[in-house]
Amino acid sequence: MRVTFYLYSYENEKQDKIVNDYNPCIKSQFVKPDYNKLGGGDKVSEGYKVMTVSYLNSLDQLKNEDLDLVISTRYDIKFFQNPFEIYNYDFEKMNFLWREPEYMHLPIVNDTFLVFPYKMLDNVIKSIIEMEENPPHGVNTAMHNWYLPMVNQVGEDNVQWVDDRFRTAIQNELYKLTRKE
Repeated sequence: MRVTFYLYSYENEKQDKIVNDYNPCIKSQFVKPDYNKLGGGDKVSEGYKVMTVSYLNSLDQLKNEDLDLVISTRYDIKFFQNPFEIYNYDFEKMNFLWREPEYMHLPIVNDTFLVFPYKMLDNVIKSIIEMEENPPHGVNTAMHNWYLPMVNQVGEDNVQWVDDRFRTAIQNELYKLTRKE
């Protein structure tokens, strides 16, 4: 098995360390953060959120690559446990970790760690665009309202929660986000 890292992030004081930590780095790009003064939910000129544009750009790096599986995560995530030992992933489906407890009437996803087969790449991209352009139930919150657009792309049988419980991205027993450390 071969693992290939693709890096996409904002220019920052940790970028050299990120490249060293994820070596070998096949592709890496650091963009100047001209926007995002308030946060990833800021809108850019196209009307999409900064985090959405960043994520779409990162997925664009994967086009025409010879891959089987995509594991998408953040650089500032520190795992307390191996998520592949804790949860049962189906590598033929889009795997969302768990439901976030905001907008509990909607299936709001945790967007910090995703696992999906490479063959779904175009569906993932289309689902993100749908999430931005036509957010389910009018809720446009970060990248969390992604479940229903993904189901629209591949069907409910091809999307799974690896944990049915409600948890937050900020406080959980699987990982800690270390952006501020």
